[in-house]
Amino acid sequence: MPFDPSFPPDNSELRASEFRGQFNGLNDKVEEKPTTQQVNDAIGSAINGTPRNVDGIGTLDIVMSDPPTQGEVQLLLENYNALIRALRRNI
Repeated sequence: MPFDPSFPPDNSELRASEFRGQFNGLNDKVEEKPTTQQVNDAIGSAINGTPRNVDGIGTLDIVMSDPPTQGEVQLLLENYNALIRALRRNI
């Protein structure tokens, strides 16, 4: 018996079988809900592969010479690698 929110009618006699059906209907509704683990798995799947927040990585405010020096190229490489590491999301 599905849950009936209008049960029991006013001024009706109480019958165990009808109440049992109501409780079973409520129990079915509760059991249909996902478990905490299922919710956590769904959240993990939804964010997996999305980038992390990279607001903490500053801009690279340098003037490159022409041709660039080894130090400038090294600084560019280090900042590029820092960005890649920050964007990775491993759950």
